[in-house]
Amino acid sequence: MATKPRILVAPLDWGLGHAARCVPLIEESIRQGAEPVLASAGRAYAYLKAEFPGLELIELPAYNIRYYSGNMYWNMARQAPKLLRAAWREHRQLQRLVCQRKIDAVISDNRFGCFSSLVPCVFITHQLNIQVPAPPLRWLANRLNRWFIRRYDECWIPDRAGAESLAGELSRPHRRGSPSECHIGLLSRLRTVEEEKEYDILALLSGPEPQRTRLEAMLVRQLKELPHKVLLVQGRTEREGRCQPATHIEVVSYLKAAELQSAVNRSTLVICRSGYSTLMDLAAMGKKALLIPTPGQTEQEYLARRMMELGYCPFQQQDNILLERDIREALEHPGFPGGREMGDGVAAAVRGLLARIGFNLPQIPL
Repeated sequence: MATKPRILVAPLDWGLGHAARCVPLIEESIRQGAEPVLASAGRAYAYLKAEFPGLELIELPAYNIRYYSGNMYWNMARQAPKLLRAAWREHRQLQRLVCQRKIDAVISDNRFGCFSSLVPCVFITHQLNIQVPAPPLRWLANRLNRWFIRRYDECWIPDRAGAESLAGELSRPHRRGSPSECHIGLLSRLRTVEEEKEYDILALLSGPEPQRTRLEAMLVRQLKELPHKVLLVQGRTEREGRCQPATHIEVVSYLKAAELQSAVNRSTLVICRSGYSTLMDLAAMGKKALLIPTPGQTEQEYLARRMMELGYCPFQQQDNILLERDIREALEHPGFPGGREMGDGVAAAVRGLLARIGFNLPQIPL
């Protein structure tokens, strides 16, 4: 092993959420003396390149998931062969990378093929129990999910255990035939900082096409008719630019972590998808929100319902958006309770992985 252990961090490229929630893990790995090597595809690749320009970055096969219709079963069935091929290609590529790039350990955020028998491998997921309405399909989806997770040495769950769980049933650990599973707390790159409010609404777009573009068009069309001052972040890392479709609406292609943190702090209400990474950011910052799950994504629909049942914020289906009504309802809700930060779970998880490969952080004298 080299002086600095090289840890490959590989987030899934479905939108930006998986890459964004890996930021605390990457930063903690650096703090503990490791040398992260980053790997992803598409917008996640571009995001990591912008956030960590000094780190080695490798392109992996893209999953290229698209949501052609609101029927989740049809979407996934249609693309299942493509998913399995991408996982197989990335597994073969990873085996070569471990040897060629002298990788000492792997952290895979939902990239199913990033496992290896050559080095310790960790799988990160909040979905240990995939929620699919039809029982036969739910059984099949979870059986396949667990088959992949068992290929890894450890499974890190970005959530809190018990009553404080954000993901609810999704993150309930397995009881049999699984690798070592542990909750590492919420993963968020954002923190609350006192800043003067500038925007009434911050709209954060993310996720696969074409639904991302459809939501953007709906929001801009309705927000033009409302008096709120708005910052809309497109979540498009492949381009840089700003525009103003109306005097009170500013549109930016994407924001780096520090810029996004400032924008959230300076906004009263956040309109966004109910992706789990976004919910962790909202929980870390104690924000009010209006959630709009991606059509056909049963996980986001479950999480949106859960946040409403917990009393944090409302949600609205994309086809039923009426912003004048929905914004008023969101502002009447209390929002996410503050203080739900990561704690020391991330530091302990990284420390344990480094110890597993024979590297211990030198003790700093007090």
